[in-house]
Amino acid sequence: MSDSTAEKKHAPSWRRLRDARQRGQVAISRDLSASAGLLAATGVFMSMGAIVLQRLNASVAEGLTRLGDAPLRDVSEGDIVRMVTRAAMFLAVTVGPVAAAAGGTAVLLSGMQTNFNWSTKALTIDLNRLNPANGLQRFTPSRTGIDTLKTIITAIVLVALSWPIVRGLIVETEGLAWSNTIVSVNHGWDEALRLMWRAGFALLALGAADYGVQKWRYLSGLKMTDQDLREENKLNETNPEIKARIRKIRRELFRSRMMKAVPTATVVLTNPTHFAVALQYKREKSAAPIVVAKGQDLVAAKIREIARQHSVPIIENPQLTRALFKECEIGDTIPGPLFGAVAEILAYLIRIKQLVL
Repeated sequence: MSDSTAEKKHAPSWRRLRDARQRGQVAISRDLSASAGLLAATGVFMSMGAIVLQRLNASVAEGLTRLGDAPLRDVSEGDIVRMVTRAAMFLAVTVGPVAAAAGGTAVLLSGMQTNFNWSTKALTIDLNRLNPANGLQRFTPSRTGIDTLKTIITAIVLVALSWPIVRGLIVETEGLAWSNTIVSVNHGWDEALRLMWRAGFALLALGAADYGVQKWRYLSGLKMTDQDLREENKLNETNPEIKARIRKIRRELFRSRMMKAVPTATVVLTNPTHFAVALQYKREKSAAPIVVAKGQDLVAAKIREIARQHSVPIIENPQLTRALFKECEIGDTIPGPLFGAVAEILAYLIRIKQLVL
């Protein structure tokens, strides 16, 4: 079976996920970012609404007052520049905060979705993107069906949220025509904000669901076949960085288990500073003491520290400690030639009543 027809049934490995992120392939929902931007813009509108209306009112009033000034005067280039500059400044002051809030929030949420992944490989020219076959993959039933369903649900939700407000405005139109202009504008502004809040939160919920769909698509597209998994395992076996990482993890696990055994030791022999060997002796379990922990320098210091914390006797015997450190591994029974020396230490601890066997 070729790799193109093989079933992708294995979850993507950390290596495949890392390579995909380096290529700029990440799971992201633009709908989620856009809805967050809409909510941010609505918040700015709500806080700056009165200021924006006042500036619009002042701008329109100023334009009307100057409408009849020098109607037959020629317009120079300087006048046009001043008009354009004034209009640009007006837009920057009124619309700028709204655009900045919407754009900044959208960018921030996009970064949060991708863990602020940055890749320049996505900007490189790839002729495979121009391949019609790759483009047709976007129109598969599973993909287009979900996108179509998402569009229909979004349209239904927006219509359901906006229709009550629009219907209320239609009913109130006759009364608003006879009311004060300020009252009518304020009422329309409040209804518009209410619609934007409702639409923003609804789109935010739909955007969160869309992010889940995009995450599922992303992980599904990176799934691995049996052949991919075998090749991945071969790379892991031959990669020196992976080997070093595995060895480091094994050493840490081994050291952790060894340190947990120190409190169960019968005695700890030291050099006194460079070496430490922890022995455990239980007559009902073994005929001779067993080495449960050993270490050099920093590890030896840690063994002594744990022994003091758990009141395990510590005996200085440099020659015996070095011999045990050299001859024994963790879990080994001490060799016969050293048993007599260890027995003397155990007898000494019994005499000073620090050990009961």
